[in-house]
Amino acid sequence: MVKKMNKEKFINKLIEKLNIDKNTAILINNIFENYFIIDKKNKDKIVNDLMNELKIDLEKAESIYEKVMDLITTTIKNKIKHPFRKD
Repeated sequence: MVKKMNKEKFINKLIEKLNIDKNTAILINNIFENYFIIDKKNKDKIVNDLMNELKIDLEKAESIYEKVMDLITTTIKNKIKHPFRKD
């Protein structure tokens, strides 16, 4: 239950940050969940999946990748700095 709520919050943040609809945000989230995001080798795989699934060009896919990774790292940093704060 808690994991689902966190996922929903993350999807809502994707919607805000990328200015996209909910279905696209869910699709992007699913693509990122398929890979171990810390590994830099997976960047190309994620970008390729974004291009194929969303029917976008390389530049747009890399932009989405960078924004999502920024959101993920910011969220992780905030959780480390303030472990008991609820967002």
